[in-house]
Amino acid sequence: MYNSERMMKAIGSISDDKIEKVSRALGYQRIEHRTSRAPKRMGRVLSIAAVVALILALGVTAYAIYIHWSRGMEQQLPATDTEKEMAEQSGLSDTSQIVSATANGVTISVEQTIIDRDTAHIALRIEGFTIPEGQYPDIGGWSLSFDGEHAPNMTGGFVEERDTNDKLIFTAPDGSMEFDFTAKAGGKWESFAGKQIRVVIDSLGTGDKGQYQAIVEGPWELIWTPSSNGELLTLQPDAVLGDTGIKLISAEISPISAKVTMQLPELWEGYETLEVFDLQLVGIRLKGGTTLTNIFGPPTQVGYADIDSLILEMDYSSHQILQPEQVDALVFARNFPWARTLTDSDLIIVPVV
Repeated sequence: MYNSERMMKAIGSISDDKIEKVSRALGYQRIEHRTSRAPKRMGRVLSIAAVVALILALGVTAYAIYIHWSRGMEQQLPATDTEKEMAEQSGLSDTSQIVSATANGVTISVEQTIIDRDTAHIALRIEGFTIPEGQYPDIGGWSLSFDGEHAPNMTGGFVEERDTNDKLIFTAPDGSMEFDFTAKAGGKWESFAGKQIRVVIDSLGTGDKGQYQAIVEGPWELIWTPSSNGELLTLQPDAVLGDTGIKLISAEISPISAKVTMQLPELWEGYETLEVFDLQLVGIRLKGGTTLTNIFGPPTQVGYADIDSLILEMDYSSHQILQPEQVDALVFARNFPWARTLTDSDLIIVPVV
């Protein structure tokens, strides 16, 4: 096969959305030729030079498509190129949405979503917004809903990095900023899958020490329905966790989420005073024998599912993309395990049965 034919075959596997995004960046435009018949889309009628530029811009090496990961997602869910490609193929990661809104010279667009059954990460790209030197960017009012309803647990913030002088920076080399949301379904819905997302941002400005000052007024409204990954591994081990007297009744593992349900030997009152429960899920063991610890942070939600029966539930978000079918065991540890390096003697391992 000639090189040009290979290139055309490679670009043939690239979605129209990706072609639209990158061709606009390269200066190419989708056009329509109208005749007496129905209009004909000319989106893929590009010169060989344009094809080469488009493939290079998309990062096609050996005809494999480069998978985009936003700056914020790189921090929250660092992944290998293979993991990123698998995440996009499975629907977990979605960068295909061409959704944006512009107000007063500032454009906010959807850059990426990473969504499984219980966790939704949403990365927004902000262009045309600058802040005074030494100030911190902030948002003056926002709304995030799924099919018109709010999730029980939602957070958001600007992506920040540090330069060589350990100074906080919020602006990327291309001048854009990124604002990321994270939402948890928390048992309110069976899954985030198929839900329409609506984001409204009222204004952009600066905030420091609780004082917000608007710089650019909106509003910006974004509405879209991204892809998601509904994979779920459900376990019912009914196993006692070491010498704690706590019984693990069930667990659910998704690509970026986990939930454990435990029966306690006695009433734990710390949930009312926001204490940290002593025993925590910290990782998993894979079928190949590799044990991964510290992939779950502190639980995003803790509460009694049935206080009379002492049934406690804890929800988690993962810092690593998981393949539920590859999980061989769950790994627990005690005494605030995120604050130290765990050794084998710290771990309580519950095999998947």
